[in-house]
Formats: sequence, structure tokens, C-alpha cells
Amino acid sequence: MKSVYEHEIQFMTDFNKFFKPSTVVLLGASSDPRKWGWRILSNILFGGFQGNIYPINPNRDEILGKKVYKSVADVPEVPDLAIIVVPPTGIVTAVQDCVDKGIKAGVVITAGFAEIGAKGVALQKEMLEVARNGGMRLIGPNCFGILSPSQKLYAQMPPVYPPAGSIAVVSQSGNVGATIARRAMTLNFGISRLISTGNEADLHVEDFFQYLGTDSLTKVILSYVEGFKDGRAFIKIASQVSRNKPIIMIKVGETEAGASAARSHTAALSGSDRVFEGACRQAGIIRVHNMRELMNIGYGFLCNPAPRGRRVGIATLGGGWGVLAADACSKLGLDVVKLNEEVLKELDSFLPGWWSRNNPVDLVAGSGMADEMLRVIEVLAKYDQTDGVICLGLPFPSPERPPSPLTDEEGQNRGRLIIDHYKNVFMKIRGLSEKYSKPVIVSAELFVPRHYVQEQDIMSEIAGVGGVCYSSPDEAAVVMHALATYGEFLRR
Repeated sequence: MKSVYEHEIQFMTDFNKFFKPSTVVLLGASSDPRKWGWRILSNILFGGFQGNIYPINPNRDEILGKKVYKSVADVPEVPDLAIIVVPPTGIVTAVQDCVDKGIKAGVVITAGFAEIGAKGVALQKEMLEVARNGGMRLIGPNCFGILSPSQKLYAQMPPVYPPAGSIAVVSQSGNVGATIARRAMTLNFGISRLISTGNEADLHVEDFFQYLGTDSLTKVILSYVEGFKDGRAFIKIASQVSRNKPIIMIKVGETEAGASAARSHTAALSGSDRVFEGACRQAGIIRVHNMRELMNIGYGFLCNPAPRGRRVGIATLGGGWGVLAADACSKLGLDVVKLNEEVLKELDSFLPGWWSRNNPVDLVAGSGMADEMLRVIEVLAKYDQTDGVICLGLPFPSPERPPSPLTDEEGQNRGRLIIDHYKNVFMKIRGLSEKYSKPVIVSAELFVPRHYVQEQDIMSEIAGVGGVCYSSPDEAAVVMHALATYGEFLRR
């Protein structure tokens, strides 16, 4: 009988076959660009996978410049990972061929199983029985594939190639997973692993949580879930993983319409939403209700520590945003603290005489210099009655000369100066967050003349130095609330 330690080693070995393979075999490779067998092979090749790739098709000799093999048995070595995209009627045979070859990990992309009814349920069960009898673990079926960017492995249907990073994605929906990857790419946040779990005939969401909990590349886990095969196992594993890494999750099926859609999508049983809400609190899962919150909070955890409490200081360039943030914080149960005389006196020493003398600290435009805002952030961060700071607005860098038409070269130089300005500000904000071990959440409109530089370029550069900028005060409050909730879980 294996010890717990031996089981853990075996578990990690099995999963490393998925995410750190040296060889991949593709069953169902196609020469037709309209078919997934061509697109997946194209993605693996274009993504730059450095290991051996063995396409399988009995009717072709070459596809996309790669030698094609008639069968798995013909492959000259035992592949670490099989990607399977043959029609449903050929799935059982395909899995059996992999088992006979000694392959231990497979991703079944093909649809047409439990999600379509009784006939599909029977086929899925038969496929799983063959795999288990041969000691093979499966992801899917009815999934879009997996990504492991650190290995340059992009074994998925859509052409999405995020760089390596620290955000892991576990999604029962392929297109939701792809959307998360695309949005992360847009802001220059990389992906550690992305798994589309599909029907979860074998491996479930919680199995991937367990692996990611020990994955050195993963710092934050984002997840989209429609239902669970084993609710107790999910809660047990999620509770353990959450103590080391935050899990942010969308759980759909809150309404009967959503639950019905989930059943026809991945054969998922949604269960009681009220029970799940309580389970999330118990397990330390941060539950969100839309894609924007999922991404915003995920970035927030990647760039900030969890606060020690719910007390917030707010610095704002304008009064209106400060009021909006104060309202949003209060509604979420965050405490917009009063500032004591010592703090007021320090702020008086450099802010204009007409500043708000209150929290939120309204600079009333002030001098319009970034250094002034940074000084306010530091005063609030070092105040022993705050657990985190929200910064609203960042001054735009002053032009070196009055506005006038610029040549293309001058415009490019000006754009670079704007990017460097904001990048430098966020580096200093990150430094203050680390110095005082408190989150500093920034929400600002990054004013940029369109012909100089695009806002997306600035956001990408900011991400490169560990920063993120939100678009509204309420978004900043939601992120701070999520961080505070997670901090409370850790203290429990």
C-alpha cells in the first residue's frame, strides 16, 4: 500500500505529463484548415513547442511540414501527452490505442458525450473505463484543450498564445477560458496554466486546484464553474489550496435558466446557489458574478498583499470620485476611517490650504504633480489606522512646450515619455505597498492624446512593473473588498 507521500508524488507525476510534456501525439490530425485537427496542430507548432510532435492520420503522410503516422503504435517512442480530437464513434478505440502504447495523460477535445443525453453518457462511461483500466488520466471530453505557456505548449482550439505568467485558469467552459487568456494578454498579464475541463469524466476542477496549489509558477487561480461532481471533495481541496493561493471564481447557474444551460453545456449539476455561497465563505473562495470582476480581482491579488483589516484611506484628485469611492466602500463593509490630528497636520504641510481635511483626502487638483499624490499615499499607508489605500486619479505629465502639431518622430518620443511617466509612478506605488505591507489600489483615467500613445500600451507597461489601473472608483472598492475578505479568511 502506497504512503500518502508516495500518492502525492504519483499525483504530481501524472499532472506533469499534462503541463510539462516532452512529447505530444495528436490523434485526429487533419490537413483541412476548417477542422480542429488542423487548427490544434497549427497552434502547437505556431506556439513554439520544443518537444517531439507526432500527428496521427492513416490517410496522410505529411501535415504542416510534420511527418504523419498511421497509428499511435507506429510512433517511435511513448509520448507523455495525447491530444484526442477524433469523432465520438472513434474515441474508445483511440483511448485504447493510447493505453496500449503506455500513454498516461490525455486531453479529449471531442464533444458528443454526457452533455447530449443517455447515449453520450454511456459512451463517456465506456471511454473512462478503458482509460482507468490502463492507468491513463483524462481531461475532458468536450473541452477546448490546455495551455502551459512556460513550456510553449498551446494545445487548444482557438489561436490564443498568452505569455508565461502567474495566473492559472481552470474553466468548465472553453470559450470563457479563451476570453480570460485574451484579456490577460491585452494587459500584459501572463498565464501559468489554462485548463478547459469540459465534462470532467475523469479529472475534476478540484484536482487541478490541488495541482496548482503546489505549482511554483502559479500565484492566483481564476475559475469558471457550472457545477460539481463531488461537492465535498471540492470544498475540502479548495479550503486547503486557498490558504496558500487565492481562488477567484464565477459559479453560474444561479437561476433556473442558467442551470438549464449548464446541463446542456457540460452536463453539470449546479446545485443550490445558497449552499454554494456558504461553502465559498468556508473555503476562502472569492466568488464573483461576472467576467470583469473575475479579471479585476485576479489582477488585484497578483499586484497586492492581503490587508490586515477593512480600514481604508482614500486619496483623490477630485471630490466626486472620492464620494463615489466612499459610498462604494461603505456599501461593501469597508471602513473609511477618520484621520487623526497628526495625519491632518502632516497633510497640511504640503497640500493647498483648501484641501478637504477629511478622508477621502481630496487634493482639489493640487499642484497637478504626481509627487504630491505619492506623498498622500505614503501618509495614508503608514497611518496605523489604515489597512489599505485607494488612489483615485493620477496627474498627467506636463508637456515641455505648449500643445502644437508634432512630427511623427516627436509624437513617438512624446508617447514614450508619457509611458515612462506612468510606469515610474506605478513603480513607486508598488514600492510603497511593499514598504508598508498594505495594498494600494489605483483607479484613474490615463489621459493620453490619441496620436501620442494608446492607453492599452500604458496599461501593458504598468503590468510589467507589477501594477494595474482600474477604470472607476467602484471597481477599486470591489477589489479592496475582495482582498480584505481573503485576509480575514487567512487570519481565521
